[in-house]
Amino acid sequence: MLPETLIRLLEVGDDYPEAEIIGLDLSPIQPEYVPPNVHFTVDDVEADWLHAPNSVDYVHVRNMAPALKDWPRLLSQAYRALKPGGWFEMQDLVFDFLCDDGTVTETYKPREAMRYLTEALATFDVDVNIARNFAGYLESAGFTNQIHDMRKVPVGTWPKDPDLSAIGDYCRAVNYDSLGAITNLPFTRGLGWSRLRVEVFLIEVRKDLLNNSFHPYHYYHSYSSQKPLQQKE
Repeated sequence: MLPETLIRLLEVGDDYPEAEIIGLDLSPIQPEYVPPNVHFTVDDVEADWLHAPNSVDYVHVRNMAPALKDWPRLLSQAYRALKPGGWFEMQDLVFDFLCDDGTVTETYKPREAMRYLTEALATFDVDVNIARNFAGYLESAGFTNQIHDMRKVPVGTWPKDPDLSAIGDYCRAVNYDSLGAITNLPFTRGLGWSRLRVEVFLIEVRKDLLNNSFHPYHYYHSYSSQKPLQQKE
């Protein structure tokens, strides 16, 4: 099964056949069959960008908050690579579980896990919740015409609305399946936990995730901002 982000990249290639689409990842994720205008590069987005100045129309970064340390540098490189009038888009969630009906408290294990994750990644100089205040980073980098959209994303099938319930089912599956990947290294190296302690803790986290008596949601942020058409002297 292909990752959702990769599927979307292939869809963009199909929808815009006149555009050249470049996907960048640390791992070789390219599937066997791709549209002719879609290309993949194995690279580190925090390394020096090889794109020529003013050569790119659009830069999209999604769900990278737990992985990036130096957002100002990334934005500086994106600004340099973008053509005047080009757009930068960042999408990410806030790593917390909230609710509006009191069912989620401080003892809710997934919420406890996110507190530990925030603490652990901070030891690596990573701000996992940068989506809360990303607007200032865009402004400091020189971007203008900022658009910020924030939405509640349910976790679980508890919403009465069938569309939101389906979204919540998918979001819960993503949380459930990614728990080990996003916690093992931060908890063992950042917090000094043993692998056994991590696994025992995650049993309780997964148990609460599957309990529909809790009604949690995430805030998901989307920021879009434009490189000015005219550059300041």
